[in-house]
Amino acid sequence: MRVLITAGGTGGHIYPALAIASYLREHHLANRILWIGGRRRLEVELLRSQGFDFKQIKASPFPRAFSQKWIGFPFRLFLSFFQSFLILLQFRPTVIIGMGSFHSYPVVMLAFFFGIRSLVCEQNASFSLTNKFLLPYVSKIATSFPQTNKNLSKRIKNKIQLIGNPIRFKIMATGRQKGIKRVNLNKDKFTLLFLGGSQGAHNLNKIGVKVIQLLNRQKRMRDEIQVIFITGENDLRWVENSLAPLKIKSLVSSYLQDIQYAYAASHLAICRSGATTIAELTALGLPAILIPYPYATGRHQYENARILQAKGAAHLLVENNLTGDRLKKLILDLIEDKSLLKKMSRRSKELGRPQATGEMVELICDLANRVK
Repeated sequence: MRVLITAGGTGGHIYPALAIASYLREHHLANRILWIGGRRRLEVELLRSQGFDFKQIKASPFPRAFSQKWIGFPFRLFLSFFQSFLILLQFRPTVIIGMGSFHSYPVVMLAFFFGIRSLVCEQNASFSLTNKFLLPYVSKIATSFPQTNKNLSKRIKNKIQLIGNPIRFKIMATGRQKGIKRVNLNKDKFTLLFLGGSQGAHNLNKIGVKVIQLLNRQKRMRDEIQVIFITGENDLRWVENSLAPLKIKSLVSSYLQDIQYAYAASHLAICRSGATTIAELTALGLPAILIPYPYATGRHQYENARILQAKGAAHLLVENNLTGDRLKKLILDLIEDKSLLKKMSRRSKELGRPQATGEMVELICDLANRVK
């Protein structure tokens, strides 16, 4: 079986694809795996470090309004199709997997015209624009939330399989003791995890720093809590300098490739609500305060967070009217109410789909076995 995976852009597309590719390789289920993506530093460095064959195409997002972004877009779209065509001719995949980023569009459309079986994966509660365009042309559609299947034609619904968002095995395989040891924190303290996603989140970083400064004014909090703060590249130095004078111990990093240690060490996450973050939180049952990115396409982060809040697995706070005092009060309430934290953890796990990676690979193998 020769598997072609197309994903790029943000961690929300890249990490689920990486989970699938790693599972296929570790279980010797594919003769060859080829990854088609873009030119962002995250994907290039990550795939290079993981040793996967990687080809780049010059794809760009669909402009969503009449603007100067349309200038050159038709040429870039044509070029992405031409580059993908040459790659398909050379690689001759058995199955093609699109992870929802705009890199998927030319590759999966060509799969339809070439008669190659294909699968698109939707990680969020609502379909990405790319996946919406591709739904009529793919062999199978894998979704992560039951709500995603609403308002679709019967023909499209017949292609859908509710699987969940694939996560890396190491996320599930790390215990708290090992996590605490790797991040060099105190096992007896309550650990807060501030996480902005693969690209960081400046506004979340600002509110996070403000909250920690407020908590630092209370002697009990100085003695009882510690912080892991993932900033993204741009804010690293500023956050480090802001937290350094405080007595609350903190681990500040721009990015953690081995995020499983931070998850394992933490009692409460304060984070965005991108699809990969949601999948990892629910697989682990980690209680969370979710602050959706307000400009996410189709408000998909808000929809993701709303599902967890409705289940009692997380608290949803809207960034536009969020203050440090309000977030501090909620954090303190949760630290005090251990029974509520346990309830949130239990409800979160009920939403989790830790077997999603294996089930996704089963679907891929099934598609491959249907090839004549």
